[in-house]
Amino acid sequence: MSREFYYRLAWRARSVQPGSHATRTSGGSADFRGYVPFLENPNPRRIDLRASLRAFPKQLMVRAYHERGAIAVYAILDLSASMRFSGNSNKAQLMADITASIAWSTQRNGDAFGLVACDDALRNDLFEAPSYRRGVADDVYEKLMNIPNLAQMSASALPSAVTQLRSKRSLVFLISDYHLDERLLKETLDSLSTHDVVPVVLWDSAEYRDIPEWGWARVRDLETGGDQSLFLRPSLVKRIKASYAIRRAEIVASCSLAGTRLPFFVEDHFDVEALTRHMLEAS
Repeated sequence: MSREFYYRLAWRARSVQPGSHATRTSGGSADFRGYVPFLENPNPRRIDLRASLRAFPKQLMVRAYHERGAIAVYAILDLSASMRFSGNSNKAQLMADITASIAWSTQRNGDAFGLVACDDALRNDLFEAPSYRRGVADDVYEKLMNIPNLAQMSASALPSAVTQLRSKRSLVFLISDYHLDERLLKETLDSLSTHDVVPVVLWDSAEYRDIPEWGWARVRDLETGGDQSLFLRPSLVKRIKASYAIRRAEIVASCSLAGTRLPFFVEDHFDVEALTRHMLEAS
């Protein structure tokens, strides 16, 4: 069963579909926007006598509201080879769990969920157009758990993912391990600049933290398929851990420069309550 988290927006949606988010469309009764002359909004039930007495020149004033509307929420997935890493957790499993949780939470909130997946090309076999249909979370989870292990792939198509999104501003979860070169990361974030982007970073502690300090290790670069033998020692392990700390800071800086929300780091397991806190605090 997918777990639900909660989110809110710091911007007003442009939507005619009823929902839970503030919009710029006049109407409704829940989102007060101010007082307007009666002739601008001739609704006798919303006449406010105190506001009318304060008005200059004297005229009848009524309470005006904004409508509440729905938005599109997307998950954009990095399907590069490094996302198949399995250590203290399985990144592919984590990605499926998080994506299903996003789909389920979106449906529960009355929004439309869409999915775009990329490796070296846009994966049309996994694409989901934004919809409100029931069961989308289960369908997405099943799709992602049955992706075949392909040959070494990068995520070079990520900047093209924006072509699959609606032009209206949407909430976008960009899910990746962010083992991307800086040029590709910048192009991807820049391409999504008109949307509200939540970077979700999937790391595994076995990649850098839970490493023996002594001994031989055989490592493989999943992106290139190359193998290498390393003699682990405290100084090397220290450098590996330091490189991840630097990379974390670089990801935060890149996201900040691109104007996205702060990245949400997931290590080994997905904490739905932590994501709720992250989403609400960032708003």
